[in-house]
Amino acid sequence: MPNARQEASLTQIRRLLSRWDQGSTKVRRQILLDFIELHKTITEPELESEFAQSASLFFTRITSWLRITYLFGTCLNEQLRALRVFLQSSTGNKYLGEFLDVGGLFTLLEILNVNQIKDEDKLQALDLLKLIADNGRTYKELICQSFGIRAIAECMAKSDTSERTQKGAQILLDSLALGNPLYIQQVYKGLIAILLSTSPKAQELSISLLCKLQPQLEKVHGSLLEPVVNLLQSYHAEVQYQAIEFIQILMSHKWNNESTAAVLAQQLIICLNESLNQEKNDIDNGEENNDLIDSLKGGPMPIFIQQAAICKCIRLLADQRERFLRLNIVHLLLCVMGNEAYPESQRQASLTLHTFVEKYSIVYDKVFEALGEQLFEIFYRDPDGFYSEMNSIQADVCRSNRVQMSFDNPTSN
Repeated sequence: MPNARQEASLTQIRRLLSRWDQGSTKVRRQILLDFIELHKTITEPELESEFAQSASLFFTRITSWLRITYLFGTCLNEQLRALRVFLQSSTGNKYLGEFLDVGGLFTLLEILNVNQIKDEDKLQALDLLKLIADNGRTYKELICQSFGIRAIAECMAKSDTSERTQKGAQILLDSLALGNPLYIQQVYKGLIAILLSTSPKAQELSISLLCKLQPQLEKVHGSLLEPVVNLLQSYHAEVQYQAIEFIQILMSHKWNNESTAAVLAQQLIICLNESLNQEKNDIDNGEENNDLIDSLKGGPMPIFIQQAAICKCIRLLADQRERFLRLNIVHLLLCVMGNEAYPESQRQASLTLHTFVEKYSIVYDKVFEALGEQLFEIFYRDPDGFYSEMNSIQADVCRSNRVQMSFDNPTSN
């Protein structure tokens, strides 16, 4: 028979459940807040003891109310925080099983992409999903089987008003990829899809996670290269930085599809050529200098931002210099150095060309011949500030160069 203490606990839980069943939204919110405050750190046995082995009755009431009200956001934050108390208890597999049995996983995934739900509530849902995933591979696979990767990726791409929510989605995707070989490719493809989003933060978080995942995979997905190169057009320095880091990873590893480095190098060269064609069209149309700047209305064209980023990226790919020499990079860098519409392009191209000039004597000779002694001396002495010392005639000399160096065995100094 129950002792006096158990009787008191039973009486208390009956009153609590009665208050819940008969209470208004305001009463239920207060019950949840009191429960959260009193049970921030508690184990399942302690919780069961306090609730006279009837904690599941309260747990079931919360999950039932959640399924009915989540679309309206009624006490959603408080309900999710209360559920966390149950699920994070150190031996909480009992509550986790009950939660999954009543469709709690699907409810959490649906919360992520309901427009009217607040980002802070979506973050709570992501935290609960992470808590479930941390219980092991079986639960990670269950989330993935429930179309979780797509829901999380969409949440990350669309929650552009809350960086904390996007970061929570990234952490969860990282967790789902770790120790989950059946679904790591799905996570990988989801991250590639996020690169196409319009949210700079989502792009940054996605590509930074790709930097971590790609070395664990044997192949590079065919649809990956173009969106990564397009990220070099971003106005956000963090996105550009991560894109350049990822390109270095793609170029430095030997994948099963060995053409990756060659294809990526070719894409970078194609983008440089396109930017130079744009520059030429602007000059031909009389939009050079002030007219062009006025037409930009406060910022450079993305294609010129990409131009500068590609020049910087090639400079950082030290072990790929001969590959780029075979693609006639010296001619292109000289042309970019003449791009008066965007000084950062001139600066990055000058710094990159300087590394080739110092490394290869034949490049030294070709650039010296193309620029002439006086202009070459200015360039060689101060590649970082070279663009600021050029006049329009000298810029035209750079743009009009006829250097051709598509050979196989350049000689190092």
